[in-house]
Amino acid sequence: MRVTFLIFLLLNFTACDTKKTTYEKNIGYGIPWEKDLTSAFIKAKKEKKVLLVMAVSDDCRWCEKMKKETLSEPKVAEKLKNYVLLMVDRDNKSEAEQLPPFKHVPIIFFMTHEKETLEHIRGYFSPEDFLEYLIDFEEN
Repeated sequence: MRVTFLIFLLLNFTACDTKKTTYEKNIGYGIPWEKDLTSAFIKAKKEKKVLLVMAVSDDCRWCEKMKKETLSEPKVAEKLKNYVLLMVDRDNKSEAEQLPPFKHVPIIFFMTHEKETLEHIRGYFSPEDFLEYLIDFEEN
């Protein structure tokens, strides 16, 4: 009886779905994401950098591909140091509502510390195409 109860208890603990924040889900990619919009805008103002906000969702395979293949590519990761980076979960309404309206992910907003959107791009980009986009963005 005691063993059955312990097994039941153990199964309950392992079956619990622990909700992770968007930050916690993405720290493994080696990219210095900010934890929330407020701290990201403060850092962008302090460092006089553009804020790069990537909106994603858990069920988006293109988002995952973009994170794993594009953003973690060494040349892209180096170029991303020019920005304050934030990843937002589309399904987290309190985060998503602070951005311009959007439906589809991945989407990347380039914003000032005053929350002005400079540009946005939608969809998956290969490392080469994304790097080229960042270079063009910085030149203009």
